[in-house]
Amino acid sequence: MVHVTFQPNVMKHKEDDLFYVLSSDLQEYAHLIFGDGVSVEYFATDTLFYRFPYENSKRIPVQPVYTVTYQHQHMAEGPMEVKPDSVTVYGEPYLLESVSRALTEPIRYSHVSSDIQGEVRLENIRGLRISEESVRYRLDVSRYVELTGKIPVMTANVPADKSMVVFPSVVRVVLKCAFPLSGDPLEKVVPTVDYSEYQQSLSGKCVVVLEDLPRGVISYEVEPGYVECIVEDLQ
Repeated sequence: MVHVTFQPNVMKHKEDDLFYVLSSDLQEYAHLIFGDGVSVEYFATDTLFYRFPYENSKRIPVQPVYTVTYQHQHMAEGPMEVKPDSVTVYGEPYLLESVSRALTEPIRYSHVSSDIQGEVRLENIRGLRISEESVRYRLDVSRYVELTGKIPVMTANVPADKSMVVFPSVVRVVLKCAFPLSGDPLEKVVPTVDYSEYQQSLSGKCVVVLEDLPRGVISYEVEPGYVECIVEDLQ
């Protein structure tokens, strides 16, 4: 394979991404193409055409692809983080339109009990160039304890001229908290149903949420997750 670098004034633009070189201009490059000692009497065509597709670029997020299993009573504190969290991809516009994210090669860990971090390559995207070949990743892992309690459901933002009652009025709350604990988080959580949720509900059922989670609570479950709401006008 022969690589020849043309001077910019030799390449002429015809239209869009189409360029051409005249055979008369190629004469001076003959020794580069065919080697010294070879003379070219004529070319079969007087013009050589080339296409150089226009390239655009856009920034897309990096999505880590990972599978992690944990030792007993250990879990991730949140989703895996990557740096950089986005990359620039370059290519023809029609190819860029179909790309919304860059994926890492699979990351796999088993029986994890502490933070994990490392470097991983990005999957190639056919027809496109990516600004980075790899990214750094980190996943924070904590030991947790599970606390369970039954707590009354409170209502919020109910208009002064209305009353709202929920059934059941007590729900079971399960907290997963980072170890060691600081106090009893169950004493600080308040299962709540917001009146605005009732207004948007077609069935009268509303989701129960825990507002202002105490520090150290990694995740929670509420059973049941929905309660029946009855709203009445006050006389």
